[in-house]
Amino acid sequence: MKTIKKLLIANRGEIALRIMRTAHEMGIRTVAVYENEDRNALYVQEANESYFLPHGFLDQDTLIGICSAAQVDAIHPGYGFLSENSAFVRRVEQAGLIFVGPPASAMDRMGEKTAARSEARAAKVPLLPGSEIDDATKLSDAERIALVRETGLPVVLKAAAGGGGKAQAIIEQESEIPLAFEKVIREAERLYHSKSLVVERYLVKARHVEVQVLGNAAGKNFALFDRDCSAQRNNQKIIEEAPAPDLPAEVRSALHSSAIRLADHVGYRNAGTMEYLYDAARSEFYFLEMNTRLQVEHTVTEMITGLDLVREQLLIAQGAATDYASVSAQGHAIQARICAEKSDGSYLPSTGLINGYTAPQNVRIDSGVAAGSVVSGKYDNMLAKVIVHAPTREAAIQDLQVKLSEFIISGIHTNIPLLRKLLEDESFRKVLHYTRYLQREFVPPQSDAKTAAAAAAILLYELERQKTREVLGSLAEFTNSGIK
Repeated sequence: MKTIKKLLIANRGEIALRIMRTAHEMGIRTVAVYENEDRNALYVQEANESYFLPHGFLDQDTLIGICSAAQVDAIHPGYGFLSENSAFVRRVEQAGLIFVGPPASAMDRMGEKTAARSEARAAKVPLLPGSEIDDATKLSDAERIALVRETGLPVVLKAAAGGGGKAQAIIEQESEIPLAFEKVIREAERLYHSKSLVVERYLVKARHVEVQVLGNAAGKNFALFDRDCSAQRNNQKIIEEAPAPDLPAEVRSALHSSAIRLADHVGYRNAGTMEYLYDAARSEFYFLEMNTRLQVEHTVTEMITGLDLVREQLLIAQGAATDYASVSAQGHAIQARICAEKSDGSYLPSTGLINGYTAPQNVRIDSGVAAGSVVSGKYDNMLAKVIVHAPTREAAIQDLQVKLSEFIISGIHTNIPLLRKLLEDESFRKVLHYTRYLQREFVPPQSDAKTAAAAAAILLYELERQKTREVLGSLAEFTNSGIK
């Protein structure tokens, strides 16, 4: 068994701080890395040592160099940045360091959507109709149209190397195909330096459910129950809960079995998440992708299981013998992501100085900011995560509403009003929401009469469009309207 005495966290903000606190509880010293914007950040202050990154968090050479200079034993990547970069994993291991995460080989097989679909197919995990495209730039317009027709509208087009809702587009009409392809190809090349895309059948009212996988050092994988992440804005999750509510017992069991089967198939170890789309009308689920890292929403799994997943990650990385067969789920947990943005449905980011920050008491809050922190537009705009646990879903919702009402953040806009209204929403309460619910049906809090009228008009249009589809079917797509 290897021992981790000093850990470098190749990340920032709330996740860096969260990993540090577990490491310190385990007697492990921590090293923070930072850019100019984070010189005075909380996570930098919390670390035992800190080093400047002149070229950013993606600079592998500097990170490996710091590990050598600081005599570090291991690197934890958090999420984002280099967390799913198999080349980085190999460099870490070649330097004689421990990478706190899955093997590079498993990351290669599951880290890209095209490869993951192939592995899921081989492991007999349900897939939506679709295709993988190695180089989308080589397809002619006619070939792109034929591919979409073969899959069947509506479809989602997405970067094979992407995640978090980036570099993707939903195509509902054939007229949207050319622009959608150009948009996603351009974003895929810019963000991931990749031309590989996936075109996949889009479920109009699908829920997003996922299974937390944890593979021990011996290579045995366990399903640590499930989560629902259907409350999303612009393909980004804002409320997550565990266990996933209103799932038939046989569906839940099949989900867990498929996740373990696929993890075993690719030789997975450490923490990961199998993500699925769930069609409640048919009680069917389909594999979406795997996140070969710790998830933002790992907290709700921790709350229902009593496990510290970062602690388990560190134990597994050291080769400790761990077993999770006896872990049980208790109660219900919900997490809300507090983001620096407007709540009026525009989701416009908000930047500037946080001149006031008061957090509620007696609740778990994972945050990386405080009064005096500066929010720039350079990084993800999540400020904090509020996580509650209660005996029932209803009690958890009620508790989260109270805690959000006690939060005071001044100097910038936040999405707290939107979160509170969503928690009150009847469809959310009845688990009738779905991944596109906020865009199609939900009316966000309005800051003025003009934006309220605009939101109401958009909602009315979407409702009328859905009714027309129900009556006319595919004929409803033949329209001269320029509204999308």
